Amino acid sequence: MVEAGCSGNIDFLHDAIRGDGTILQKLHSLGTTNTPLHLASMFGHAEFVIEYISLSSISAYQLSQLNQDGYSPLHLASTNDHLEIVQFLLEFGKHKSALEELYAAKEVTVHQESVLHLVVKHHQQEVLVFLMDQKLGLSVQNLLNRGDREGNTIMHLATAEKQL
Repeated sequence: MVEAGCSGNIDFLHDAIRGDGTILQKLHSLGTTNTPLHLASMFGHAEFVIEYISLSSISAYQLSQLNQDGYSPLHLASTNDHLEIVQFLLEFGKHKSALEELYAAKEVTVHQESVLHLVVKHHQQEVLVFLMDQKLGLSVQNLLNRGDREGNTIMHLATAEKQL
């Protein structure tokens, strides 16, 4: 399944589920590890992400599950400028009433970085604009004002990197 997530191999995903209908739930119960969803989000395999989520009946908690490095699928897609996946994860979250969980100020990496910290740090302006346009009210305000482990807000990071 790891290789399927890395390569975006949807056929292998279907074969694995035919062999064991509970395999995706088992993968998510392993704890802080890269799931195929993390890997597909990181490598930009949007079709795989969509199919994986539709086949797995993934919960809001599992959607925002952090890997061993403290990154959720949303963090990984945002960091790597995979806008289609970011949009899908957020839209899916809305339908699952999980958007606040995905976007909550507590949803940070081990370095206390929010998804906004990551997109600024990795110069992903298009993703940042999309995230800011989601009109998430107080959640966005909390993320804008939240400092990372060193106390830097996204404005500090943008200023330090001379990002307009």
